[in-house]
Amino acid sequence: MKTKLALAAASLVGFFATPAMAQDQTDNSGFYAGAGINLYFIDKDDAAEGMGIVFEDQPSPGAFIGRVGYSFNQYFAIEAEAGIGGAKSEFEGPGISGDIGVTGPVAAHLVVTYPLNDSSTYLLARAGYSSVTVERELNGVEQPDLELNGASFGFGAGIRSNNWDFRGEYSFMSGGDANSGVLGIFALRRF
Repeated sequence: MKTKLALAAASLVGFFATPAMAQDQTDNSGFYAGAGINLYFIDKDDAAEGMGIVFEDQPSPGAFIGRVGYSFNQYFAIEAEAGIGGAKSEFEGPGISGDIGVTGPVAAHLVVTYPLNDSSTYLLARAGYSSVTVERELNGVEQPDLELNGASFGFGAGIRSNNWDFRGEYSFMSGGDANSGVLGIFALRRF
């Protein structure tokens, strides 16, 4: 199933990327960099694995992310990102308390954008690889980490203003010890 999903995502990206490669470059060098925040919506059952508890709400720890990329034109780009853990998702119950956090997020994606009619707003699709470690603690005792690593694909929208891009994205991570959705908000500067 995961292989079929990854192949479908790669086919979709290839479908849109091929005509985009023939377009002219924009005025900037194509390089860009920026920062943002990711929230990881970890599957409840995966997050509780081996801890003997049941989550009522989905744990959603956050991370601060730095991103660099190269845009071949306004339609096609590659990106890499890395970050550090941020806000932990705390939980409580009768006789239990703990938290879940993330550390060491890294990712690389192929990004396809489609400008809308005014060219300052656009839709995007992403496909690639992501990895992050989920740290868990229950009643003051560290629990075994979960490794999320594997295929990552998603969609989003953005606004371009001069050399700045402001984006909102949602991706799906599948692989390793757990599955997760990832909500990201980024500000990127083009050079």
